[in-house]
Amino acid sequence: MPDLNAAATLKQADDFKADYATATITIYDGATELATHTLADFVTSNSGANALATANAIANDTIDADGTADSAKIIAGTKEWTLTVGTSGTEVVLSTLTYVTGETSSISSCVITFPA
Repeated sequence: MPDLNAAATLKQADDFKADYATATITIYDGATELATHTLADFVTSNSGANALATANAIANDTIDADGTADSAKIIAGTKEWTLTVGTSGTEVVLSTLTYVTGETSSISSCVITFPA
């Protein structure tokens, strides 16, 4: 399979943006939903031949359950996209991985890469 070029990866990011522009992002500990944030669209761009879909600012949410964040999903209707989480170097950057009911869930950034 040939490598994609910058235009092809940007098309993938633009298609993703169209599908998930008004989605939610749910933080999980296994199957347990810890918090659900509302997304307000993405900005797409190229970084070399790779494309990026970067979420606009994401509002905080109140944590619904205790746990340790280990994944996230962007959900729009029947479409789901699973993401990595951490406090740095992951697709979804969280302020903490330790979630306590009633505290605040904060997402610093959400960036999905579409590689060439």
